Amino acid sequence: MSWIFKIRLLNLDIGNYRFSPGLLVSILTFALAYLMFSLGQWQISRAQYKDNLQQKIAERQDKAPIGYNELPYEEDDRVFLPVMFNGVYDSRHSLLFDNRIVDGVVGYDVYSPLKLINGATVLVNRGFIAQGKSRLELPDFETPTGVVNIRGLLEKPPSKGLILAENLHQGNQWPAVLQYIDIQELESKLEYQLMNMIVRLAENEPGGLKYHQPVINLDSAKNNGYAFQWFAMMSALLSLYFVVNTKKRTKLKDE
Repeated sequence: MSWIFKIRLLNLDIGNYRFSPGLLVSILTFALAYLMFSLGQWQISRAQYKDNLQQKIAERQDKAPIGYNELPYEEDDRVFLPVMFNGVYDSRHSLLFDNRIVDGVVGYDVYSPLKLINGATVLVNRGFIAQGKSRLELPDFETPTGVVNIRGLLEKPPSKGLILAENLHQGNQWPAVLQYIDIQELESKLEYQLMNMIVRLAENEPGGLKYHQPVINLDSAKNNGYAFQWFAMMSALLSLYFVVNTKKRTKLKDE
């Protein structure tokens, strides 16, 4: 296979120098350069996405709350919209979203299904509650009965992220302790359909517990920094490629 390294892509004379790269070296170099360029472009697109999302959050949170029938059709247009829903909590089937930390205290986010007057059902993040004396002792909380009017922000369900354990859905123990929120999995457990989004309850609303703001990483500067690093590495690679493959001509050999 050594002959592959000897194949020259071109011989380009520039004054007293000759640029003569090998075929295999050229293929590897440009493949790596293309990969670095693609990664840089991806980081730029992530930065733009975060900037656009930050703008959407700021614009939408200032709007007046809307009802279910006024929601936009597209899911992305619903994210972070203030809403005002009427319904009844399914108090028998609350969920404890595990491994939450608020103000240095370990506990759970409490989710309860809210059956809306129009027949739809949405999971409501009612806020934070501290863990009991041990993980075997679940905390007590009350759920309002009867029709309630709530306000909050529509959000996508929290992403699974790094799953340290599977959800424990054996049996009929409620409230169920969850390691992640999976809408389809919950639908099969609850035996009714849920909206693909959740409502983060506003402060001082019926059924509300300790309110805390969602943690959203929208630092686009970090992505722009990563993009600069990838482009700098690509530039360094191409510079090295041209320097290594450019040599001074000798008249006896080259002419």
